[in-house]
Amino acid sequence: MSRGRRSLSGSYGTDEHPPLLAGLILLVALFAIGGTGWWVWNYSRAQAFQMPLAVGAGFDVSQSVSVRQKQQAVGFLNKLVGTVMPPRTPTKIWRFAEGVETVHESRPIASKDLWQVSRDTIEKYMGKWGTRPDKVLLELQRYMQQLPERRFVLCLFTDGECHAVSATRELAAQLAQNEQVTAFIVGPVTNHYRAAVENEYYAPLRDAGKLFVFGDTDALDTLQRVKERLRALDRSTAR
Repeated sequence: MSRGRRSLSGSYGTDEHPPLLAGLILLVALFAIGGTGWWVWNYSRAQAFQMPLAVGAGFDVSQSVSVRQKQQAVGFLNKLVGTVMPPRTPTKIWRFAEGVETVHESRPIASKDLWQVSRDTIEKYMGKWGTRPDKVLLELQRYMQQLPERRFVLCLFTDGECHAVSATRELAAQLAQNEQVTAFIVGPVTNHYRAAVENEYYAPLRDAGKLFVFGDTDALDTLQRVKERLRALDRSTAR
């Protein structure tokens, strides 16, 4: 009988341990999932900018700008919105040549929210001859006045041509002194205009450390430098 009892006891023990072990494994798995989720959430918070941001972008659609250059510009804006800016960052877009007009304003969740707008209003559109960046700079200033609590990343997507040098440089000087402006991006600039863009038209912004110029081959590098500048400014404002 004692042997039978031992056998029965052994059988009972065999039935009890697997559920207990399974419960422990499930508990450990839940802790692991919860810990991973907390780490991802905490990491995302650490990566997000604390300072409120906004984006203003002017696209040169004059006849000197090719479709390929427009596509490069659209791609840069999509990267900026999709990989650098927090979701729902206020974003306003203009197109300009001899004149300027607003084509879009929203708080995109992701860059895909801008794809159709960019294709229809920028890539497929051909404006007149004449390039007046000063007119879009005025619009950028007005946009900043509407959102005084935000810091701005301003983009001037152009090949670099300028038919109003004095007015453009004067407005660039005003933007350079404006604390709302964190970065002023110009591109995709051709080699023909790059020196003038950096050393003449937008030199005040360069001297203030806010000018970021890109061409055919250095767009991603420029985007990374913009991100690093924003990160540094964010750390300094959080202190």
